Amino acid sequence: MAVQPTRLDPAQDAARLLGRLGFAILMIAAPLAAVGGRRALVILVPVAVVLLVLAAAIESDGREPWRRARDMILTPAGGLLSFLLFWSALSLVWTPFPAEAAERFANVAGAAALSLLCVASLPRRMRASNLYLLPVGVGMTALALIASIFRPGLGLVEEGGLAQRAALLCVLLTPAALTWLLMRNKPLLGYGLLLLVALAAILAQSWGIVAALVIGAGVYALALHRAVLARRIVLAVTAGLVLCAPLVPILLRPITKFLFGLADPRSDAIRIWMRVVTHEPARLLTGHGFDTAIRARLAGLVPANSPRGLLFELWYELGLLGAIAAALLIWRIVSAAAQSSSRDGAAILALLAMGFVLAMLGQGATQAWWLLALLIAIVALAAVRRAHERAVRLTPSGSFQRP
Repeated sequence: MAVQPTRLDPAQDAARLLGRLGFAILMIAAPLAAVGGRRALVILVPVAVVLLVLAAAIESDGREPWRRARDMILTPAGGLLSFLLFWSALSLVWTPFPAEAAERFANVAGAAALSLLCVASLPRRMRASNLYLLPVGVGMTALALIASIFRPGLGLVEEGGLAQRAALLCVLLTPAALTWLLMRNKPLLGYGLLLLVALAAILAQSWGIVAALVIGAGVYALALHRAVLARRIVLAVTAGLVLCAPLVPILLRPITKFLFGLADPRSDAIRIWMRVVTHEPARLLTGHGFDTAIRARLAGLVPANSPRGLLFELWYELGLLGAIAAALLIWRIVSAAAQSSSRDGAAILALLAMGFVLAMLGQGATQAWWLLALLIAIVALAAVRRAHERAVRLTPSGSFQRP
C-alpha cells in the first residue's frame, strides 16, 4: 500500500512559527534585554503581542483572538477590571493634573489591552517545547544579572535601577516557571531556579523584591499542602487591607509614635496619612483623581513625606469605589485559584501575593515597565495553565472543534 504524503499547510506552519517567535521574545528576549536597556520592555513586548495575535488570527481565519478577548471581558473579573478603568478615566474630570494623568491612564489602558489580547491569542493547548522557554528565560536573565553585578565591565547594566527592574521581572516569572518544571517532574531544576533568582535579587540589593519572593514562596508552599487555608489568608490580607486602608493610619499612629518617636519620618508619614483621612472625609468616596498622589507630592500639594504604595495611593486617587472594585477583583483572582489545579492555584496565589507586596512598597506604581512586567508574568501563568486544558484541533476547513 502506498504511503499517503502528509498534506502541508503553509498558513498553519507560518502561524506556529510566528507564535513560537512571539512567545520566545516575551519569555527570553524581553527579560534579557531588560537587564541592559531601560526601554527594552516597551519595545519588545508590543512586538511579541503582535506576533502572537497574528499567529492566532491566521490559525482561525481572523476570528479566534477577538472572540476570546470579548469572552474574557464578559467574565466577572473582566467586568471588574473594566469598571476600574472606567472609574479611573472618569476621575480625570476632577484630577488637578488632567493632561499628565490622561497620559498615564493611556499607558495603563494600553497595558491592559495588550494583556487581554496576548492571553486571548495563546494556543488552546501550549506545546511543551514552547513552555520550556519560560524557565530558560528566567534562568538566563538571572545569570546575566549576576554576571553584570560581578563583572561591571560587561556593560549589561547601565545603572542601578535596571538591576532592580530585571530582578523584579525574574521574581514575577518564577511562580509560572517553577510550576511548569514541577509539572514535568523536574523539582530539582525548579528549586534550583528559585535559588538562582533569589541570589540575583539579593546581589542586586533589591530587599523589597527579596521580601516579595520570600512571601511568594511561602504562599506557594502553603497552597500546595493547605490550599483552602492559603486562599483564605491571601484573600483576608490583600482584600482586607485594601478595604480597610483608611483605618490603618488610625491604628498605627500610637504604635509608630511609641516605637520611633514623633520626629521619625515613619511616624510623620502615618500622621500625614491620618490627616488626609480625617480632614477630607468627602474625598474618601471619590478620591482626588487618577495619578494624583505622586504628582501632588511633587507639586507640594501634600507633604513630601506622605506615604507611598498601594494602600494610600489607591484610596487617595480612586476612593471607596475604586477600593471596592479592587478588592472584588482580588476575590475573583483567588476564586480562579480555587478552580485550578493545585500547582496552578498555588502559582496564582504566589503571583498575587508578590504583586501585592511590591505594590504596597510603592514598586513601579503605574509606570510602563512595571505594567509590562506584570503583563509578561500574567501571560506566562496563563500559558502554563493552558498546558492542562484539553487540546482544540483545527479542521481542514479552518473551524475549531474539540477532539
